[in-house]
Amino acid sequence: MMEPKTLAQLLACDPLAPVQSAIVSTLTSLLPGVRVVAHPGRVDLSELLAKSVATAPGIGVGWSRVRRAMHMDGSFGALVEWVAYIVAEARVVDGRRVEKEAVGLAIGGQVLRALADDAACFWGRAGILPPQMQPQAELKPLFTVRDMAEGTAYYTVTWTQLVADVGETLFPTATGTANPETGTIDYADPDHIAAIAKFLPARKSDGDA
Repeated sequence: MMEPKTLAQLLACDPLAPVQSAIVSTLTSLLPGVRVVAHPGRVDLSELLAKSVATAPGIGVGWSRVRRAMHMDGSFGALVEWVAYIVAEARVVDGRRVEKEAVGLAIGGQVLRALADDAACFWGRAGILPPQMQPQAELKPLFTVRDMAEGTAYYTVTWTQLVADVGETLFPTATGTANPETGTIDYADPDHIAAIAKFLPARKSDGDA
């Protein structure tokens, strides 16, 4: 049965915020010189024009949707659709000018490489599955004519990733010990047997009352 939790307890067991922080940390290490920050979610055009997502060159890591992914045992994970908002402007690199589009593509390409890397894609955390193949990770432009006139280009990298074991299984999790003499599995607590019994087919013997 579901039990009430205080806000403090909910924050302590929230599985998503730590993953977002881990993504920010990993991308920061893989993109030195690029400012990577956490973003609360979708952005609107006014945020982009005000450059409040991140300063260029920068990335705002947010998410657009979270869905429940159910398992056969009643447990579930969180299927998160992550979004990396890339803000790019023309830069002087190694003594030459690089246009904003090239800067944005270079940053987006590095994010895609991280998602394809069999170590980086887990963001240094356990309990996360690799990015899903369908839909695949995608780099897309996100800008307007006005943005181009102001010298700023915007891109997004989107991917979907499962954060496992968010909800607990409905089935009993007690562990018994095999008894070779009787051919039974013994449990230390009778309540464990009672919890398991309703999930198992049973036959009443002649000796039962």
